[in-house]
Amino acid sequence: MKKIFTALAIFAIVPTFIFSQNLTEGPPVFHGAKVIGNYPGTEFTFLVPVTGERPISFSVKNLPKGLKMDPNSGFIKGKVDAAGEYKISVEAVNKKGVAEEELKIVIGESLCLAPPMGWNSWNVFASEIDEKLLMEIADAMVSTGMRDLGYQYINIDDFWHAASRDANGNPVVDEKKFPNGMKYLSDYVHSKGLKLGINSCAGNMTCGKCFGGYTYEDIDAKTYAEWGIDLLKYDYCFAPWSRKAAKERYTKMGTALKNSGRSIVFSVCEWGIRKPWLWAKDAGGSYWRTTPDIFDVWKYTSVWRYSFMHILKKQKGLEKYAGPGHWNDPDMLTVGNYGTGKATGANGKFKGMSDNEYQTEMSLWCMLNAPLLASCDLRNMNEATKSILMNPEIIAINQDELGEQAKLISKKGGMWVYLKNLEGGKKAIAILNISEKEKTFVLTTKKPGIEGRWTAHDVWQHKDAGLLAPDASGQTGELVSGGNLSFTIKPHETVVLRLEKFVAKVGY
Repeated sequence: MKKIFTALAIFAIVPTFIFSQNLTEGPPVFHGAKVIGNYPGTEFTFLVPVTGERPISFSVKNLPKGLKMDPNSGFIKGKVDAAGEYKISVEAVNKKGVAEEELKIVIGESLCLAPPMGWNSWNVFASEIDEKLLMEIADAMVSTGMRDLGYQYINIDDFWHAASRDANGNPVVDEKKFPNGMKYLSDYVHSKGLKLGINSCAGNMTCGKCFGGYTYEDIDAKTYAEWGIDLLKYDYCFAPWSRKAAKERYTKMGTALKNSGRSIVFSVCEWGIRKPWLWAKDAGGSYWRTTPDIFDVWKYTSVWRYSFMHILKKQKGLEKYAGPGHWNDPDMLTVGNYGTGKATGANGKFKGMSDNEYQTEMSLWCMLNAPLLASCDLRNMNEATKSILMNPEIIAINQDELGEQAKLISKKGGMWVYLKNLEGGKKAIAILNISEKEKTFVLTTKKPGIEGRWTAHDVWQHKDAGLLAPDASGQTGELVSGGNLSFTIKPHETVVLRLEKFVAKVGY
């Protein structure tokens, strides 16, 4: 149960849905995943995400044997041999207040019990990566406050490779790009309370024609573990077309990772062609791509299958396959690129999406329980980008412990409505205007799944939105206004509401 004793101040700027927030002020506030998975007997590292004025001191109760917490950082480290579910209580204190949070550490067979949050190099930098850049990105994830909201992965995509493996078949990094080696980089990233991801491929070559992982699964997994890698994104270029072959190759790498002696998250990336939601979990995947690569464009005829709207449409009906430890992945976020990303198919070809469209991308990715992997230059984000990627309320919907993916419940007149059940009987509603005109939308309890009376909170406006109820009559106690809720929504913008059951107060 979360207990926060003082509120976080938020101040309005433009556009209308964007708010400036100083996450380094005020009392402690917990964020991010509330359930953390790890394999038995492997290194456990988790920095408890907390915002607020520093210094913050931490204490914890009921840590399982083998783990310790640093009281100055909230960093939990160690190893737990015994499988099981461990409920711990963390307290964070600064001079502005106190906050308490209950977390669950699950030592067992699954990782990523909440959707992973972090950053990926591909869309923004493509092949132009090196050690210095990645260290600067890690620094930026800390200095911007993203880490304290739950972002933790720094994922290196393709082109980290040397020209070939060594004489013994071991993977080797490009010495010009990574002069100190991958272990040096992972140690640096880990020292920041973050985790490091890497890319390979189930073919003979990666998509960028570097050496692939096929037939080298065991040696690669062992080497990644020695390097301190925490996540592997595994592509499917230069590999057989059939689903049977794909499942076999992914299962082989998934098994190798499981036997590597390290808890390494496995991202299955064959672009949804072979319906990985039907088999990738059994192959060891923690999440799987459901579509081709996303381009930084809302809707474009010549690249329709790569556009945001096409990828969003492809998520319909996949909700039954997602849950804690196994997530659908509609690809990384394009928020903040504005058409400047260097990935193939982008690289100046499109002007990029608008802030309203980026706000919708973040809204729907959170509703769909997608991995939140930013792919913009974290060192140079404008205020709009920061406000979209760093909205604690929308992130909380993505990280909700229930882990239920939203369902599209209505499409009418250019307005799409998504419903997501949350822990504790709460709900989230997203209302997307896909049209080219500003529209007024009236939300009623006639929508399936939201019958009854609810108090509504606007996640992007950070304010109460009113009472949603069949009518406003027959209430006792405190006077409230209620009934239907009306919203004016800009083209390509999304309103997100958090709903809680309304309980009339008595004695007034």
